[in-house]
Amino acid sequence: MKLVKSFVILLSSLLLASCGGGGSAGSSGFGGGSGSGSGGSGGGTTTTTVTDIVLTATPTLLANTGSETTTITATALDASRNALADVAVSLSVDSDAVLSGTTAKTNASGQVSGTVSIGANRSNRVITVQAVSGSITRTAQIQVYGAKIEATVSPAILDPSAAGSVRYRAVDQAGNPMNGQAVQVTAGGLTPATANGTTDSNGEYVFNYTAPAAAGNYTITANVAGASDVQTIQVQATGAVPPVTATISSGSVRVNPSVVAVNLPGSQANRAEVRALFVDANNRPIPNVRVRFDLGGDPNNIGGTFTVGNAPEILYSNVDGIVTSAYVPGTRSSPTNGVIVRACYGVSDTDPNLLNCTTSATQTVTVSSEPLSVTIGTNGTIITNTLTYTKQFNVVVVDAAGNVVPDVTLVASIDLTNYRKGYYGIGGSPQRWVKAVDKVCPNEDVNRNGVLDNTEDKDGNGILWPRKADVSVRLLSTKTDAAGSAVLEVTYNQDHGSWVDAVVTVAASGIAGTEGRASYSLAPVPIDATSASNTSASPAYQISPYGTANDCTNPN
Repeated sequence: MKLVKSFVILLSSLLLASCGGGGSAGSSGFGGGSGSGSGGSGGGTTTTTVTDIVLTATPTLLANTGSETTTITATALDASRNALADVAVSLSVDSDAVLSGTTAKTNASGQVSGTVSIGANRSNRVITVQAVSGSITRTAQIQVYGAKIEATVSPAILDPSAAGSVRYRAVDQAGNPMNGQAVQVTAGGLTPATANGTTDSNGEYVFNYTAPAAAGNYTITANVAGASDVQTIQVQATGAVPPVTATISSGSVRVNPSVVAVNLPGSQANRAEVRALFVDANNRPIPNVRVRFDLGGDPNNIGGTFTVGNAPEILYSNVDGIVTSAYVPGTRSSPTNGVIVRACYGVSDTDPNLLNCTTSATQTVTVSSEPLSVTIGTNGTIITNTLTYTKQFNVVVVDAAGNVVPDVTLVASIDLTNYRKGYYGIGGSPQRWVKAVDKVCPNEDVNRNGVLDNTEDKDGNGILWPRKADVSVRLLSTKTDAAGSAVLEVTYNQDHGSWVDAVVTVAASGIAGTEGRASYSLAPVPIDATSASNTSASPAYQISPYGTANDCTNPN
């Protein structure tokens, strides 16, 4: 105990010295030298000139759901690469993006920052951020992604001069329909050869065309919201589609997503895209396979329909061996995997295997109540393992009525916002391990790309602090259970306890906007109370793994 008391006395002396107690202005914290340190004296006037701007955007990728933002930071520098405070730096964005939270002049760290959101434009595009100070201009780019096109061709094979259509549906990263999007279609050889339109409230646009008199394969290309889709249709020279002569080695059906929400009466907004593929023994696609879709007897009486290919209608695989449709659920939800999507197939229109569905491929789907909101929470327990700490969280998804929603796909991520330098000593009453120094430093990997870029290594030690692997996150289940819940775990080595800040985020598929994601901040990641109160043993986290200096630019 005498040793402990001596440590506390020494610690207090060091803290007093580091604060400059008892010393004159300009003196060294530990003595041994002095200096006036009064720059700019002698009656002159110092003029600061911005010679460079370091502009960063974090992250550089934005999903087009509208729930994410990017933080941009501009640092004004002089010729000696010193950060300049109180100088004018203006920020701006283009491409319909929205910039908020900016200031006209740099702060004490020489920085101006702001938040960029995609605005009302959900198309895939590049947003350019510009920082200007005097004659200095710097730019950074943010990529908006997530818009995609789902296409259903009806039919894929048709007679000369026959009518056909392609139903397009534009959706965002979360699978939500994108209405009001401009559509451009190019279809050389078909009538019309081009078309322009706008997606409806369900994100849909239908391109109706007439096939030419000449047989052959024709390509239809659509561009919507920065995404493109290419479909190939076949025009047969004869009035009948020839039978399949190749041996169908594999027939498969895929449904995406595997969990789809119910529809309101009269609505077809929620749907799952269905894709059947047929190949031979050498994995070569087989065209002209006859396909009919049904619900395999619908054992749970859930209902729903297909956009095309409802039995007895026959569809034909295209040159890529593919048949596409979409399953549109009704108003009833199902048990987990309670809907069977079945593709019955054969080699000709009269093939008994097709008509009796003796050859088929199936995939199950869950029709869920409409999810509305996701939340995340925890308790006061920290799991202490041999080497690590684990903090558990409960994630819950509910519908508009507050009912829990099972089988919702979840995705978790974690961002380490800060690291901390310092050490613990014994103090307080009753005595316990308490932080003597706790210096908070921002994550050096500003753009979170895992690469040591120029100007990022603030303490000059050649390492980015904190390391991405210092704190990890995992979902014990990627889907909510029958109670609409899932358990999430955050784990880190005990020596990192209390020395790094983390924000854990969980997103739920099928929920648009801000309610589709929830975050929880650990600032810092916690330690267990038992080790903190045990003054007879030094805890693993007594000294920060990032150093002890009360300065983010000091490598020690």
